[in-house]
Amino acid sequence: MPGPGRRTNARPRATGTANNPSATSSAQADSLIADIDNADGWDRVVNVLCDYFDLPDIATRSGLKKVHANFDNIYRRLDKAYNGNTSNVRLKGGIVGIYARMCVDAILRNKLFQRGFLAQLFPLLDEPSCRHLALRALTTVTHHGGIEIRMEISKWYRDLLRVLKEFSDDPKTIELSIITLSHCIVAALSEDGIKADPKLGESLDLKDVAGTVTDALHKPFPSRVLVDHSVPLIAVSTLNSQAPPSAVKFLVAGLRSKDWIFRCTCLGGLFLLHREEAESDQRLLDPTKMMMAMSRPAPPHLNAILSSYGFQQCESYLTMKTANDFQTAMMDCIRTRDLYSLGILLAEFILRTEFSISEGYYETDNPGTGRRENMDLGLPFTMWSDALPHCARAIRANGVPAEADMADVVEMKFLIMKQRIPDAVKIANVALKRNPDFAYAYYVLTLASDPVAGLRAAKKGIKCTNITPFVRFQMMQRAVDQAGEMGIHILQDSASEGDKKWEEGIAFLTSALEDSKTYIAHAPPDNRHMKNVLYWNILLRVAIEEDISPDVRELQGSIRKLKIADDFSNWIGVSPPKTQLRLTQQTVVRLFPEASEEWGEFVAKSSRSDVASSSPEKAVDDLAAWLGDAHLEGEDDDHGHSHKSATFNSANLELYRCSWCRNPSAALRKCAGCSKTRYCDAACQKSDWKGHKKACTANKGGS
Repeated sequence: MPGPGRRTNARPRATGTANNPSATSSAQADSLIADIDNADGWDRVVNVLCDYFDLPDIATRSGLKKVHANFDNIYRRLDKAYNGNTSNVRLKGGIVGIYARMCVDAILRNKLFQRGFLAQLFPLLDEPSCRHLALRALTTVTHHGGIEIRMEISKWYRDLLRVLKEFSDDPKTIELSIITLSHCIVAALSEDGIKADPKLGESLDLKDVAGTVTDALHKPFPSRVLVDHSVPLIAVSTLNSQAPPSAVKFLVAGLRSKDWIFRCTCLGGLFLLHREEAESDQRLLDPTKMMMAMSRPAPPHLNAILSSYGFQQCESYLTMKTANDFQTAMMDCIRTRDLYSLGILLAEFILRTEFSISEGYYETDNPGTGRRENMDLGLPFTMWSDALPHCARAIRANGVPAEADMADVVEMKFLIMKQRIPDAVKIANVALKRNPDFAYAYYVLTLASDPVAGLRAAKKGIKCTNITPFVRFQMMQRAVDQAGEMGIHILQDSASEGDKKWEEGIAFLTSALEDSKTYIAHAPPDNRHMKNVLYWNILLRVAIEEDISPDVRELQGSIRKLKIADDFSNWIGVSPPKTQLRLTQQTVVRLFPEASEEWGEFVAKSSRSDVASSSPEKAVDDLAAWLGDAHLEGEDDDHGHSHKSATFNSANLELYRCSWCRNPSAALRKCAGCSKTRYCDAACQKSDWKGHKKACTANKGGS
């Protein structure tokens, strides 16, 4: 049996005489209406219309080419029939079905939209016999349409929400409406969508969207398609920070899905929830104020923690000691005028603690004015920080190759203080060619804007043999931040692109979790980055670890340490800022018990492979399948709007981790000997050779 849109042996058309053409036209129209009224199903309606209007086979590329060649005439006749038979919903539905099938072709789609296709389609949502057809047509159009088409349809989102609410007991209506809403609203709120029309995103009532969709998910018939499209729709609908409680709990519960894309889409939505209200991270602190606060005794419980860790290894002690050492060195320079010796000391301070170089200048009392003024001592600098490049040049001028790294440390620190990161990165890259084991140079690379390069530098730098605790923990917290953010972004992009990169994304998240655990276990308890690492640790443990109870008792240790980290921040006079990361972590911990109760069963069920691929109600007839399967011959049928359940085999993790530095990447090089271990580059492979040599199959029984 031919499918809809293909020519069939339809009822012969009524014929008239040459002397009475109007009778011929009237008879043909009556015959058309009769055929449509008697047609058994929408596929037959479309066939009757295609035959009556002598349309080419619009299910083929060649047929659509013929439509291109005669579009104006074809559209004029179809439009006349649509507007001339306003009471015949079957005829109008059939014509809309033909238009929807034409929308597979981008040029035809644009022409139809310019002529008001949506104004003809949306009224059919209120016709019971046409509702599923109209919704199926919308999903077909959004499936193939670009961002402009989806944004145009998103302007009609209230009609779709109304249909969802009015027909909340109809599984097919719910499924098709949410598919269309997901395609369109996600597009409107994407970066490209906001650039194209920022006012459109602002006009969307996202609270209503999230609330309506979560209400629909409470129904007992969620299909795989419905779940796959609901998750990104709810996630993006949190953008205005006004998502209803049930929607936020849905995202929190979704962190426990066995589908990794589901998890990370939910986590991304929780980050979006707090984007507008979040404060900056205050990475540029005032070291003078901080040291003044540190001069006060620590509260007893914090003092006990510092004592247990070792006062001389704690950040507060090292910061105070380095501040005193720095002032002493600067005053000694007045006497010695020895910039070389000063530079060697400054390099040591820089590698010891973050706030090693404080801003200041030489000053004295002016007897004439009674004011303190800058004092010219004949040195080549006035501000103390400006001494750094002079010291770097003095070290290089001394001509000792082993001290080249010290000169670079001093100069790179100066550039960092002046916010000239690209210049510092240039020096770091040159320095690493000279000394691949230069930890501080790797640290500088982590400050660059490229997160991939930054993460790679952090993982390599941590493995350096000559590394101070300060530099090690700085790179480790950078690795946690960058790997966590990249993992989420990769998995969210995988959901939209339908690719297999989610394994790489999982490797990034796992790397971030591992580094967070190491950092928390070994970094000074008063380290100012401890809070951020704990935020990531808690979020990633919820999303990755298998055994997390609804009362999150497994996280209590990390939660207690976070409270201590907050106490340290308050002690040094820096209240913990309400960053996006902090607010997201607090939301997850606070709502996890309630979220598990409300949505836990749903998440568990939606993660199973036996969830129905579509809602249980059968399509009305073959037309639904025809529209749903609409694509051109040779066209890739995956347009990035669905994904297979992304469960993860932990055995694959090593395929995405460098065997030496543990950097996660999908672009690692295999060992030519065993084809099992993988490396970032030749440097990592060379560093790992001593340990890998015995295991490498290329050397079994050899040297």
